Amino acid sequence: MSKKRSKFQETINFYLTVLVLFLFVVIPPILCGLLYLSQVPDITWAGEGNLTYRRIWMYRERRPLGLAYETRQVVEQYSQTEVCVQHNLRFLLWGQSKEAQPATSRQIMLFVDNRWQPTGEACR
Repeated sequence: MSKKRSKFQETINFYLTVLVLFLFVVIPPILCGLLYLSQVPDITWAGEGNLTYRRIWMYRERRPLGLAYETRQVVEQYSQTEVCVQHNLRFLLWGQSKEAQPATSRQIMLFVDNRWQPTGEACR
């Protein structure tokens, strides 16, 4: 005599199977990525020229540990040699810290001697 499963039990089994398969697909790349970041200083994706990039690295101050994510992008171009650049810095930490707060800044950069240099001035 075979047992007949209820519709509810079949539905639960289906969703649990999907969840387990999803975790098997998602968790290993995350763990491998964290292991890779623990061995290299950072991962940087450069954009156009030297002005835009995205960077991720392991935040290794005493405490807390975590990930840091930094982006820099041109938000306004005043001339061929003068642009406004926005710089964002975010943290995903395993604990709380007052030193590791998110930050956003905008400043003017000038093209001098074949490279972009910050002026220290805020954008207009």
